Amino acid sequence: MAKDKKEKAPGLFAQFREGVTFLRAENPKAVPVSISLGIAIFFALSLIGFIMSGGFIIGIALWIVLAVATAYLSTLLLITRATNRAVYKKYSSEPGRLSLVVGSLTRRTFKGSNQPVAINPRTKDMIFRVVGPAGVILMGEGAPTSTKAMLEDERRKVQRMATGVTVTTFYCSETDGGVPLLQMDKKVRALKRTMNKQEIFAVQNRLAAMDVRSGLPIPKGMDPMKMRPSKKMR
Repeated sequence: MAKDKKEKAPGLFAQFREGVTFLRAENPKAVPVSISLGIAIFFALSLIGFIMSGGFIIGIALWIVLAVATAYLSTLLLITRATNRAVYKKYSSEPGRLSLVVGSLTRRTFKGSNQPVAINPRTKDMIFRVVGPAGVILMGEGAPTSTKAMLEDERRKVQRMATGVTVTTFYCSETDGGVPLLQMDKKVRALKRTMNKQEIFAVQNRLAAMDVRSGLPIPKGMDPMKMRPSKKMR
């Protein structure tokens, strides 16, 4: 019996192509505007280089190389940021949207799962958790009153398992005084550092041992593994 082949995660360029395709559908003007700005940067740097090099060929050539590299990276950054904004905007009201934020945070120093650690199957209120330099961060989505109650309940559970560790809660909402999805990543990263890398691993392992609720599914409506923010978004 032949073994099932594991699906390989898309490479960096494949992800970028998918992002551009998605961006064109959601915001058709974003790609040409980004390319136009990149071209403008190229010509501006080339002109500066021509003036500063005094007409010397080698100097002009070096400036042109610098202009090409800068224009390319600037265009890539602009398209990436526009794609990330489009992704967050499209899924800002979808159940499980915080998995996008978790996916972005856990690419480096943060640890966690894009599956919720607590969920109300009836109301679809969900709590997501990451562990990072600022301690344990709990993010909730759903109805304001019930979600905030779930956040507080989860905070107490985490505090019992990780005594002395800072636990911060965020309620994600485009209204109701919550943190908009697009701003959640920055809010979490802006928190004051209280733990080092070794402590992050230790706390994450302790909380993972507590989790007997693993495997809770993301509700239908989005696939965070396919449409996730780019690594370059910071």
